[in-house]
Amino acid sequence: MKTFGIVVGVTLISVIAAQAQQLQTRECNASNIAFVAESIGKMVHSKQKQTASDEIGAASEAMAQGKDEECKDHLLKATLQTK
Repeated sequence: MKTFGIVVGVTLISVIAAQAQQLQTRECNASNIAFVAESIGKMVHSKQKQTASDEIGAASEAMAQGKDEECKDHLLKATLQTK
């Protein structure tokens, strides 16, 4: 049983790392922000949803200010909260 837990943990970490790498290439634009915001809207109310909402708001602000890398960082963080 302990081995099973370790295997599950390693698999989960691998999946999250792969998703994070995929998302790092995501462009910061209104379409992607809207897509993530829609996912956040479907989440149950929780601390995770609040964090995602805060991050997507910060991504929107950064995009409006032309801060592309900052926007991407916040978009990634928001997206990971929806998983």
